[in-house]
Amino acid sequence: MVPISQLLEFAALSWPDRPAIIEKDGYMSYGELYAQTELLKAELLHLGLTKGQGLGVMGRNGSAFVAMMLAGMGCGAVVLPISHQLKAAEVNCLIKDTKLHAVIDDQSGVQPVDNELTMISFVRQDLRFAWLEPVKDGPVTPLSDAAFIRYTSGTTGSCKGVVLSHNSIIQRVDAASKALNLTPDDAVLWVLPMAFHFLVTVLVYLRSGASLIVCKDLLAQTIIHDANQHHATLLYASPMHFRLLAADLSAKQMPTLKYAISTSAGLPGNIAEAFAQRFNLQVTQAYGIIEIGLPLLDSLLGKEKNPQSVGFPATGFSVELLNDDNEPVAEGEVGRLAIRGSGMFDAYLKPWQTAEQVMVNGWFMTGDLALREVDGRIVICGREKTMINVSGNKAFPEEIEAVLDRHRAIEGSRVYGQVHPLMGEIVCAEVVLVKNIKLDVEDVLRFCRSQLSTYKVPQRLSQVEHIAQTQSGKLKRIWSS
Repeated sequence: MVPISQLLEFAALSWPDRPAIIEKDGYMSYGELYAQTELLKAELLHLGLTKGQGLGVMGRNGSAFVAMMLAGMGCGAVVLPISHQLKAAEVNCLIKDTKLHAVIDDQSGVQPVDNELTMISFVRQDLRFAWLEPVKDGPVTPLSDAAFIRYTSGTTGSCKGVVLSHNSIIQRVDAASKALNLTPDDAVLWVLPMAFHFLVTVLVYLRSGASLIVCKDLLAQTIIHDANQHHATLLYASPMHFRLLAADLSAKQMPTLKYAISTSAGLPGNIAEAFAQRFNLQVTQAYGIIEIGLPLLDSLLGKEKNPQSVGFPATGFSVELLNDDNEPVAEGEVGRLAIRGSGMFDAYLKPWQTAEQVMVNGWFMTGDLALREVDGRIVICGREKTMINVSGNKAFPEEIEAVLDRHRAIEGSRVYGQVHPLMGEIVCAEVVLVKNIKLDVEDVLRFCRSQLSTYKVPQRLSQVEHIAQTQSGKLKRIWSS
């Protein structure tokens, strides 16, 4: 295995002139990215950044963000990626909760702190560095080999700071590299926020020598243009991106794309079908989770794809479906998804809990409910916490949302449970309508009745202007009330 500090060096020695990151202003080769990262690391060391200190890294997608992350880890610091789209209060909350020592950013968002700034030159821009005052003594975590902290999405509860060591990251990158099987001939179309997806995918792409094409915006025409201009071979995106592309009316194709992988949230079947028809390329899903990495994806060649599954366990991972007593469920039954394998997280930050304390008999309980198909593929049915219990029957919001989203008048939906004195819970739904369409409640319910069991049909349906999402693109769930 190649250590994190040497990962970029290995790529620079192997493919010095190969484009590492392609941006709107040009590209940076692996040789140049390594040289600039080493200069930045030297500057951070000169400023006094040392092993174990917490470093917030805030920036937009691009070479500067990658260099800041790798330079920070190269100094031995524990890096916390921060989205440049966060508001000042949100950034301040992250900094205080994590008890960081310092912050570095690319000036693309709010100024993280009001303390004295040191400007650091990076290629054609200046980065800002600031110490937090007062600078606290000691490491940011009790873990001696800590390298990375990222907060979970917080879709159904409070966010948790997930801590990963250098060794865990190395194992995770190694496992994901084998699963994705990329080469220096590949070019990855990048549309996801690096602040939420740096581990594990960005490091895998750098390790493999692939080029990372950073799209300047999320317009379908931009994504298609960049794919064709730079001969993209892989699109790794969220359902939102696939929906935008499927709706594009230009008729332009992306002929060099070999793979399209959806992640971060469940992919509705109608979007997968529409994308496949529009671009003549089937979408598959990958199951990524910050505590584990990339344990499930549909990567087996020669098998027919199933866009509704998240694929098979990757090499080095085991999957089990457990009941409430932590025993395996019968074949074909829905169970609680449990995973173990390479590169598992080391601890939760606050309150401090090691992975061993969190896991159940060596299994990490993902919080998802799933079933295993006959061929071994895993299909996600919903979240344990969001499952709606209607008179003893299990209704999964994700399944109902998939049906609602297929209605011609509905742009998006969110389903949740509401406490009911007789039935325990009932199904409720919020919908965002297509522009210039009026809500016809009975038509929507009639559509649902044609495709869902009676207990799954929403009892209450309301129109909203928008549906809130987390920073990583997942629906913000509503608790039963």
